[in-house]
Amino acid sequence: MLAPLAAELEYLKEEYRLLKQENEALYRQMVEVEKKSLEQEIKFNQLSKASFEGVIIYKEDRIILVNHTLCRLFDFDIDEIKQLKIIDFIAPEHRKEALALAEQSDKDWFETVCIKSDGTHFPARIRRKFIPHQGVDASVMVITDLTNDKRVEQELIQSELLYQKLFEESRDAIYISGVRGELLEVNPAALELFGYTREEMLSMNAQRLYANPREREKFRQAMQKHGSVSNYEVLLVKKDGTEMHCLLSSTTRRNAQMEIIGYQGIIRDITERKRTDELVRAKALAERSAVMKAQFLANMSHEIRTPMNAVMGMTHLLQDTHLSTEQKRYVNGIYSASEHLLVLINDILDFSKIEAGKLQLESIEFSLREVLSNIADTFKFKVREKKLDFIVNIDEQLPHVIIGDPTRLTQILLNLVSNAVKFTEKGKVQLDVRLFTEDKLNATIAFAVADTGIGIEQDKIDFIFDSFSQVNRSDTRLYGGTGLGLTITKKLIEMQGGTISLKSKLGEGSTFLVVLKFEKGAAGNLANHKYTLSEMAANPLGRLRLLVVEDNELNRVVTTDTIKKWGKDIVIDIAENGEEAVKKIRQTNYDLILMDVQMPKMNGYEATQYIRKTLHKTDLPILAMTAYATTGEAEKTITSGMNDYISKPFDPKKLYQKIAKLTSKKEIVHLDSPDDMEKISEKRNEKAETYEHITNLTFLEESVAGDVELKTKMLEIMINETPEEIALMEKYYREKNWERLRAVAHKFKSSVVYMGLSGLKEVVQNIQLNAEKHENLDTTENMIAEVKHTCLLAVQEMQEELKKLKKT
Repeated sequence: MLAPLAAELEYLKEEYRLLKQENEALYRQMVEVEKKSLEQEIKFNQLSKASFEGVIIYKEDRIILVNHTLCRLFDFDIDEIKQLKIIDFIAPEHRKEALALAEQSDKDWFETVCIKSDGTHFPARIRRKFIPHQGVDASVMVITDLTNDKRVEQELIQSELLYQKLFEESRDAIYISGVRGELLEVNPAALELFGYTREEMLSMNAQRLYANPREREKFRQAMQKHGSVSNYEVLLVKKDGTEMHCLLSSTTRRNAQMEIIGYQGIIRDITERKRTDELVRAKALAERSAVMKAQFLANMSHEIRTPMNAVMGMTHLLQDTHLSTEQKRYVNGIYSASEHLLVLINDILDFSKIEAGKLQLESIEFSLREVLSNIADTFKFKVREKKLDFIVNIDEQLPHVIIGDPTRLTQILLNLVSNAVKFTEKGKVQLDVRLFTEDKLNATIAFAVADTGIGIEQDKIDFIFDSFSQVNRSDTRLYGGTGLGLTITKKLIEMQGGTISLKSKLGEGSTFLVVLKFEKGAAGNLANHKYTLSEMAANPLGRLRLLVVEDNELNRVVTTDTIKKWGKDIVIDIAENGEEAVKKIRQTNYDLILMDVQMPKMNGYEATQYIRKTLHKTDLPILAMTAYATTGEAEKTITSGMNDYISKPFDPKKLYQKIAKLTSKKEIVHLDSPDDMEKISEKRNEKAETYEHITNLTFLEESVAGDVELKTKMLEIMINETPEEIALMEKYYREKNWERLRAVAHKFKSSVVYMGLSGLKEVVQNIQLNAEKHENLDTTENMIAEVKHTCLLAVQEMQEELKKLKKT
């Protein structure tokens, strides 16, 4: 009986042992599970703290665990979050869409809009996954804030749009090519530049665009060496074969392994810029050449005219001595040859001025009949020598005085008549001057020069006005000349707005017709007298003390000996340069200075400036004597402070006239302000018998055609506006407002004409010219003072004229 009990006991012991083993294993397993769970939770907490994404572990919408990032992301603490449901993290208006996306089995993520504790929305990406958590099946949800990603994405989109816009709208050609040069993409500007269609360009190699294939290889080597090139100048070719200069800037395209997979770059067409640069260089070269040419001509003029002055002056003096018939023939031959040489020099210089566009025309009143009389006198001996008839027909209806350039009109007529005489061996030369058309202010005059000379072939007429042109080469040997005369004549006529035409028949003669338009002038405005050679001896200059400033001994002799013939009471002192002149002027009062322009130590311009500004001798007449004949030299002498000029070699008659003009004794009242008008009246009353009116209202009277009311109105306007305009000129000069000064001077010229102040018109014109070119501004102030002085005198006279009108 004990045996079964013992067996049962052993069985129970074994069961207990096994159960104990199972319990111990289960306990160990439970400890291991708890340990792993603790480790997992610790690891989760560590990872969640470092994560940039919010993490939620939940089961059936119940939140089990969240990380710190989620708390920061939604601005909740952990206890608050555990009270929420998963759907509470989604913005209300997006929850329906989010649930629909979450139910899609083929995606483990979706994008939606989440909401923070303060109601702020932000874009988010949500990922879900099922995981076991502490022995329980749960889900993990990871929430990523896409705010920065969306911003970057938007910036990328904008950048792409901008790039595309620049690519499409760029005025420069843009290309992308493969490593072998195959074109992968081009913009519209590239299609327009090269003239291909898009399909044509994307099917071709960039090498075809190079005018020289070797340039393509040089470019490729540069790219491989440097990785990029900037402003690489190269010659490219269009579809139609046109070559163009381009600037090429390019960079390499590389893959992730930094291998070159192609190129991208910009092409800019600089053909026009290159052409412009070449034109600028050519212009600069031409300007330098023009300056050198002008300087050469100036030097040539000076170097030739200086000895020419001596030759012609000495010859002229020799002609007045007692000579045998043979000696007179020799002397006359020298003088004639000298005159011919001077004509040739003047032709070349005039042609150069015209070609440079720098020849300026005068606009002064002169007697047309006097010009025509001088033309007749010039040729009367030559035509008598050739036994030709010389006929001058002058229309009686021609105005006595016209406004223009008498020197250039004389030059035109001398040239035409000279050619007619030269090429006519028998018969006649005829100058007909007719009034073509006229109105109240202007007269259009026709000058016809006809001859019975050799004539011109019809096929040569079109070329007769070309430079250096004569009908036959033999003409040059037979008749001489430069071939510039008719070229210069035509240019001078065209500069005055006129025309010239020619009718000719070989063997019968030629007729040149010149038509020019002139303003009408007033006879009273002309200079009182022009002296002839015979009158010069009969009208001595009187008691004068002159200073001749000249560095050339021969020219000093010519000048002094010529002047001494015009009066036994003339005393002449000599100075060889500007410094000597200044010393002598300090010690002696002279009636006139004859000033050479180019001298050593101190030239004529410098000496004049010193005399005017330092010695304050503003009333001392200075006559410039210049051997320069280039453009601007004459104007420069006037604007530098000299009163007048004469070119060397000088004509004795012209020198006499200028000395007589500059040394004439006239009453001058200096005017400092408008208040001085009372002084003028006093002067007039004191010397009413000798006072000479400075205004000449003939032009005004002709303009109003007897209308007293209109004349009265115009006088009132000039009386009121003249002081105002002079004040404006002074104001703008002080302010250095040259544009305003130019405008006022330009406007004031017409007032000067109406007041009959012909001598002042040139001064006002020089003020305008100086202000326009910003030149000689230091002398402009003196010019304005001269205008002020004369015009305020004129205003006084016009006030008296106005009183007379109102009385009648």
